[in-house]
Amino acid sequence: MSELSSLYCKVKISKPQLEKFLNSPLEEPELNKNWIDWWNSRKMYSKMELTPELLRTYNDDTNEEVIDGWIDYPEAMAFSDYDEAAEEWHWGMIFFSQNFTEMIPMFAFIISLEKYVIESTENQAIVFPFFWGDDAVHVYIYFEDGKAILSPKAQTLKDVDPKFTEQTKDFLNKKWDQMAKEMDLDNLD
Repeated sequence: MSELSSLYCKVKISKPQLEKFLNSPLEEPELNKNWIDWWNSRKMYSKMELTPELLRTYNDDTNEEVIDGWIDYPEAMAFSDYDEAAEEWHWGMIFFSQNFTEMIPMFAFIISLEKYVIESTENQAIVFPFFWGDDAVHVYIYFEDGKAILSPKAQTLKDVDPKFTEQTKDFLNKKWDQMAKEMDLDNLD
């Protein structure tokens, strides 16, 4: 992993539940078998053991501050879109991270959504090098029976639900097109 990967998350969530989630404090992740199995399944340089110290959250007070922080960081090209009619929240960023330990707070953030979402097989998140055309998957999170699960089996896009992969690429392409039109290419410094 040497280039910044993209993050995309889509969950079914009612507007009141989304507001409740965004206004809530960050939840401390719990080191459990799912985290350890996922971590042990990842290929990385200088891999260390996943410890409670590595498993951390962002330093923000609320979940909304996490989203706002990424949106306020223009280089990430982050987005947060809520579709009230479909009760779907789409969010993520075109340029997220290249480092697993830097990604952990975001995975903890996504997992903490499990208490707020509407049960649906459409609740999924993925981190992969979308912009660079690689098919490696750094994380694939799906929600099942009220739990968010880090998939230790998803190593490439072939291991992820093909419908979700296609939706992800379509959504990220749409966001890239929108954001690229809004960029001030004369003032990049």
